[in-house]
Amino acid sequence: MTESNQMRVISITGGKGGIGKTTISINLAVALAQMKKKILLFDADFGLANVDIRLGLNPKKTLHDFLIGECELSEICITGPHGLRIIPSSSGIQKMVELSSLESAELIRSFSTLTEDIDIMIIDMAPGISNQVMDFTHASQDILIVICNDPASLMDSYAIIKILHQKYLRGRFGIIVNKVKNLQEGYDVFSRFQEVVAKFFNVNMNYIGHIPQDDYINIAAHERVAVIDKYPHSNAASAFKSLCDGINHWRDESAITGGIQFFFERLIQNRLKHKESLWEA
Repeated sequence: MTESNQMRVISITGGKGGIGKTTISINLAVALAQMKKKILLFDADFGLANVDIRLGLNPKKTLHDFLIGECELSEICITGPHGLRIIPSSSGIQKMVELSSLESAELIRSFSTLTEDIDIMIIDMAPGISNQVMDFTHASQDILIVICNDPASLMDSYAIIKILHQKYLRGRFGIIVNKVKNLQEGYDVFSRFQEVVAKFFNVNMNYIGHIPQDDYINIAAHERVAVIDKYPHSNAASAFKSLCDGINHWRDESAITGGIQFFFERLIQNRLKHKESLWEA
């Protein structure tokens, strides 16, 4: 990977569970892989991970095995559709939601061995606004927030932007509106959300696109496949392709700097600052 072709790190987040964040992460990753992009999908929903399950994969080891020293990171990285590379996490393990700075530092060292040929790393974040979620989100170059036409979803997403803007000084967000009936509803939900946020914060919000309500999404989930792969002519598949175009044009590639080392080094800095503030308190 040359200096002029730095890996892009994109986090996909949303304040509450059930908004379709993982579905979007998976299908965007598969869609970009179909476009011959070299993609790494990192399941960062520590403790409640299911990316591998959703794609019908059965990893022998997960990130938990790496963290307890039973294997190298390269041993848990699995291959999905179209050459998509996946780092599976673990489900139902408390330790996964309590990573120390030392464990994160080990991730820095190990991830760099996996990403020589990666164009984009997509991070499927856990729901909520915990310090771990916020730190991982802030450490990404680009932040995509998934919202729905639902008061709870909009309130939680507002909280995410508030924290990332006030605590981490982030001022640029991509917005994806999920589960809409049509194109107009997507624009309307985004516009209302943008108006509310603009009353309190000076941030740049970019409408990346929408995903329609589509029965094929649920059918594909039951079949443990990506809808864009199994049902390429569905409305949902068309929407995911449009999202890829929106993401590819959202930011000038020449402006991307840092790559994987940037992501994890900034993550460590966030963790250390948080630890220092606790000692000062």
